[in-house]
Amino acid sequence: MNHDSPELFDRMGGAEALSAIVKDMYERIFKDPELAPFFQNVQTDRLRKMQYEFLASAFQGPVNYTGAELTAIHHNRGIHAGHFAKFCSHFADAARAHGAREADVDQALGQLATYKDKITGDSNIDG
Repeated sequence: MNHDSPELFDRMGGAEALSAIVKDMYERIFKDPELAPFFQNVQTDRLRKMQYEFLASAFQGPVNYTGAELTAIHHNRGIHAGHFAKFCSHFADAARAHGAREADVDQALGQLATYKDKITGDSNIDG
């Protein structure tokens, strides 16, 4: 891990570490009774590839996300803020298990939080 890099992708350990984090994260998610049903009948290799691309791109890595637009793919799936929080918790636990520093995990969670509304369909607009 390059703890001095300005890019979160590098500080998280680069391609190899992020791939391992994604694999570990989904192993945790698939065992979670609240989250596992969202991933029934999903091609896990494709899911992991798309998630890796998404995270690498979100963390300023040298990868472009080629998956579906987040709002479209998550629309009407019944994903609520609590589900999103559990997903992020599994990510954080996997990242820590693979040696990510707490400050980098916090930054990664902050970056993921910017996508919450697209995933859950919530809105931050006061009304």
